[in-house]
Amino acid sequence: DDNPFWTYSLALYGRDGVAAACLDLQDRLDLDVNVLLYCCWAGIQGRTLSAGDIENLIAATGSWRDRVVRPLRAVRQWLKTQGAAPAEPAGHLRDDIKASELAAEAIEQGLLYRAVPVASGEPRPEAVAGNLRTYLSILDRVPGAADTAALAAIVCACCPALTPLDAVRLLEA
Repeated sequence: DDNPFWTYSLALYGRDGVAAACLDLQDRLDLDVNVLLYCCWAGIQGRTLSAGDIENLIAATGSWRDRVVRPLRAVRQWLKTQGAAPAEPAGHLRDDIKASELAAEAIEQGLLYRAVPVASGEPRPEAVAGNLRTYLSILDRVPGAADTAALAAIVCACCPALTPLDAVRLLEA
């Protein structure tokens, strides 16, 4: 499908520090990176997501994430450190699984895109930060200092005119 959210996600995820920040938040707070990116994309479109919107996003993707994306990620990560199979063929298999994981993430992003439509609008940094705060609140996660720094890095990547301090202030508003 033609999905501007997928296009945006690939660009944002490729910016300096974003992938590491997303993966840190995924590992520490058990966040779904795709939902996190959707929160950013919606804010960049000028849309503030309600708690109900984010609950709809989570519900729309939960089965897919739990039954497809997470198992693929777990196998890929295990293959990285396993010692049962020879490194070279296991590495090729890991590469294949990584490609399948990316395809599964694209499908999940399509589900998100259809679950809560967002019209194009003007970027609003406060909406980006507010959407992230609401997502954390829905999951009952309280970010620590490292989490706030990771979130601020992502907000700054979304809104390059912001300083890290500005991003932290928006996240803590």
